[in-house]
Amino acid sequence: MVKCDCIDRGLSSLFERYGKFVSRWPYAIILISLIVAAALSVGIIFLKVDADVIFLFTPDSSKAHDDSEVIYDDFPTDYDEYTASRGNGTEDLAANIIIAPKAGGDVLVEGVLSEILRFDSELRTVSVSTNNGIPLTYESLCAMSRGVCLDNPVLEILDRNVSYLKHVNLTYPFFEASNGESYFLGTTFGDVELRDNATILRAGLFALNYILQTTPLLEEEGMEWETEFERFVDNFESDAISVSFIHSHSLDSEVSLSSKSIIPLFSISYTLLFTFAITSCVMFDWVFSKPFLGFMGTISASLAVASSLGLLSYAGVNFNIVTSSMPFLILGIGIDDMFIMIAAWRKTSPCESVEERMGKAFSEAAVSITITSITDALAFGIGSINPLPAVRVFCLYTGVAVIFDYIFQITFFGAWMAVTGRREAANRHVWTLMKVKPRDEESSAAYKLFCAGGLSAEDRSRNEVKTCETGLMTFFKEYYGPFLMKPAVKILTLLAFCTYLGGAIYGCFNVSEGLELKLLARSGSPAYDFFERQSDDFSTYGPFVSVVVQESLNYSDVTVQDDLETLVKDFESSEYIHSCEFTEFWLRDFLKFLDVINVSSSLRSDPDEFYRLLVNQFLVNPSFSRYRQDIIFEEGSDTVIESSRFILTGDSLVTTNQQVQMMSEVRGKASEANLTLTTFSPFFIVYEQYARIRPVTIQNLSIAVAAMFVVAFFLIPNLICSVVVALCIASIEVGIVGYMSLWDVRLDSISMINLILCIGFSVDFSAHITYSFLSAPEEYDGKHKERLSIASQHAVMALYSLGMPILQGAISTIIAIIALNWSTSYIFVAFFKVMLLVMLFGILHSLVFLPVLLSSFGCCFCWSNEDDGQQDNNKGEIALHDICINYRSPQVHDNPAFDSHQERTQADPDHLVPANSPPKQLSHSFRASLGHVDNTLD
Repeated sequence: MVKCDCIDRGLSSLFERYGKFVSRWPYAIILISLIVAAALSVGIIFLKVDADVIFLFTPDSSKAHDDSEVIYDDFPTDYDEYTASRGNGTEDLAANIIIAPKAGGDVLVEGVLSEILRFDSELRTVSVSTNNGIPLTYESLCAMSRGVCLDNPVLEILDRNVSYLKHVNLTYPFFEASNGESYFLGTTFGDVELRDNATILRAGLFALNYILQTTPLLEEEGMEWETEFERFVDNFESDAISVSFIHSHSLDSEVSLSSKSIIPLFSISYTLLFTFAITSCVMFDWVFSKPFLGFMGTISASLAVASSLGLLSYAGVNFNIVTSSMPFLILGIGIDDMFIMIAAWRKTSPCESVEERMGKAFSEAAVSITITSITDALAFGIGSINPLPAVRVFCLYTGVAVIFDYIFQITFFGAWMAVTGRREAANRHVWTLMKVKPRDEESSAAYKLFCAGGLSAEDRSRNEVKTCETGLMTFFKEYYGPFLMKPAVKILTLLAFCTYLGGAIYGCFNVSEGLELKLLARSGSPAYDFFERQSDDFSTYGPFVSVVVQESLNYSDVTVQDDLETLVKDFESSEYIHSCEFTEFWLRDFLKFLDVINVSSSLRSDPDEFYRLLVNQFLVNPSFSRYRQDIIFEEGSDTVIESSRFILTGDSLVTTNQQVQMMSEVRGKASEANLTLTTFSPFFIVYEQYARIRPVTIQNLSIAVAAMFVVAFFLIPNLICSVVVALCIASIEVGIVGYMSLWDVRLDSISMINLILCIGFSVDFSAHITYSFLSAPEEYDGKHKERLSIASQHAVMALYSLGMPILQGAISTIIAIIALNWSTSYIFVAFFKVMLLVMLFGILHSLVFLPVLLSSFGCCFCWSNEDDGQQDNNKGEIALHDICINYRSPQVHDNPAFDSHQERTQADPDHLVPANSPPKQLSHSFRASLGHVDNTLD
């Protein structure tokens, strides 16, 4: 095996000296830590929250952003001749409404339609005031068409008179009025049932859209009108209809409200963790009990959170809704680090000086949390290069918080450990700080129950300490471990592992990608209901896609006309694009117009006549005037078209995969064309997030796994261990991706964060068990020894040593995030679900699958020859798991191995390990974990 323990030994020696330094100056270190934390935390006053949803969840270097500049600069929206297909989408000031009958059924009944008309009429009276005090209603701010406000086509057809409904047979999606006017109703009705002749039998939903002029002159008033609109809808009462809505800033508002709603949940998590940390450090020995250290562990993690928020606020890094999950995570990590520190302290002998105990505790625990902090910080560092701003900022904030948590653990919390050690050395009560008697020296039952603790004089004279072994350790050693090693149980476990992988792989093939807009809104809010109804019942038509021809062509040339017609039909042939009747192409309609007015072929091919008819007859016709927004003439000329566009309509894009496929197919067709084309839809900005999420996730995870393998190789000096850790990470990652999809969690920016987190946590879970299995020097001395192979004995001892700390670390993290499950925001609920899977699968691998797999394939590992004769050679030596127990045992002092160890220690001060201690390649970090067990009620 490859051994590379120089880094570990160097760190251990360094931290031993540092621990002694902390023990000499605890109060100074505490004071300095608090001053630094306070100075950094002041930066929170500069904290700014970024609620721009489009920015946060749109990838950097977005092609859609670049293409939007071409469209909006060359083809600006004309709000005096507005059409939805030529609007700015999410950038338009607007109010969009979907109305449903409260009792269900049909919106096209007089009672429901009367309420819709009342709602529309009252909304149009809502006004805002300008600086001059002049009230502006919707009629003053609206986008216009043909000189009037853009109106709902159905209300226009009925002339706002409900009684006309019985005389009109509305057809879907187009309705031809008696005056020859054609109305498109595809985006007005949802949940539609039709008769055979396309007449509407019933419609369950009715859409209203109020578009405002989004111009610098009226932008401020438009935003104020949106605010008044929301207030109006909130106060609107009706027994017949329910209203769901969005406006241009709804999602930004939803994100801000979700961020604020997390504050009470954080309070719940903090209280639960505070209670768990304190109770986990309580013992019935009132000297050795450490509830105050549990309290300081939560304070240390809180200082890390505040410091990271302050430092990055100083640096101008804006906070966002995704980053709101960071405090929950850091509290869990901080509490886990606290347990490791306390466990290492409890491994030391109370008979030694505080300085010696601090040195030994730090030499083990500090190395352990150094490894976990490096892996976690590295995982977040990799995540901070993510192209999604929301993910990048979260990883930046959390990575910095992990570093601060590490710093405060080895300074602030370490100093309080030294203070607690001084109290223990003085045999003072944990609460009253009064000196108390040990249990052995007091006969009063009440005194023993409430006051007694510490070592007796006899214990101190014999250099004794109580056993480290707890009931849970005994359970793993005598019951759970041997049971798991039974052949039948191993077979069932291996079958369960195969079933787990099968389910995970199945789930991986059914992953939904991308963060849908509705998931950014709070569950049950009007915005959430609107997006849900829109995606379910209004996805048949749309979005509109502009295709710009960025070349100057002679459109009067028949060959050019034929080539363009072929090009347009190629786009329309896509299964994601509607047929030609929904395409708006000025050249196609102009040629039909020429047929209607009987223009001869010779005149059509004459450039001067072609452009004269185009400009003077076609574009001035009210039925075709919208096409003026689709043609860009060369400056000062009416006969040279620099660029033009045609507009396509998407077809039934229900899922995010379909939306991404449509965008990719349209862009692919544009790149294959012989012309220079630009394709754009305002929704492409959202679709790009869907498209990038899978490759970005795979890229980040690949880099993270490779980086973790390198870290594991250098800090866990065993090649086989490093490989097993990498495979375990891969198995957990596959499981999380697969099962989160079966739990209605999408592969999006939120779950991507958790997958990055999973890398670090997977190392913590799997590496300790794997390395302990490979390097365990202790001989299994349980009652099931006779029937266990060497490999099975190693597996049982690994569970004995590490089962409890793994459970404790997972429980602390679950407690930290459990309150998120009560959130109304998908972002936080998804964070909870995936993190819960990370913890559960981590426990499942480390405490079930890994021990069975490792013991089943133990023949693949190169056990040293010492194992064969270990039972004989170690009979008179001290096993590693007896270190704590044997401080108390009188037989130790009569043991030749102990005397031999003392002689070697005196002869060689660097020789600080017992005679039968682990091989040198056994990392101090994992030896720390062996002691990370005595943290619960004794």
